[in-house]
Amino acid sequence: QQTLRPEVLQLPDVVSDVSHLLKRLIGEKIQLVVRHDRDLGPVRADPTQLEQVIVNLAVNARDAMQSRADGGGKLTLATRKVTVADVRAMRSDILPQADYTALVVEDPGSGIAPEHLAKIWEPFFTTKEQGRGGAMGGTGLGLSTVYGIVKQSGGFIFAESEQGKG
Repeated sequence: QQTLRPEVLQLPDVVSDVSHLLKRLIGEKIQLVVRHDRDLGPVRADPTQLEQVIVNLAVNARDAMQSRADGGGKLTLATRKVTVADVRAMRSDILPQADYTALVVEDPGSGIAPEHLAKIWEPFFTTKEQGRGGAMGGTGLGLSTVYGIVKQSGGFIFAESEQGKG
């Protein structure tokens, strides 16, 4: 745990600030697409930690796309308005029914095997060879760091994946 300095932020501003860095990190074969819904509510988060979350997710997506035959693809960062009706439709036991501002990160990478999906947030879990790729060098700490920051900030995080589809 780190000391958080939460601020009230507009998520699109944070995504825009970090997108210049992301373009350099993901390389030329991967296209970065950023989309924002209108009328998003503010989020309360530590801006530095939120940027770390975005970078770790983008690097993880980059590594998944680089493992494909063409080594490329499209990384999409989207800010979305999630209404209480959307939450009800999700039928989640975890997510309280309310309106949310969400960040959705999508990639057409190799996907995650169903037996691994529940483990991706665990410290030291990785499907990469040791010392290969990732924000944490294949240590399995990139996504667990993301999970820790999101949880410590009072947020929620979900992963969906299909092998071969990202």
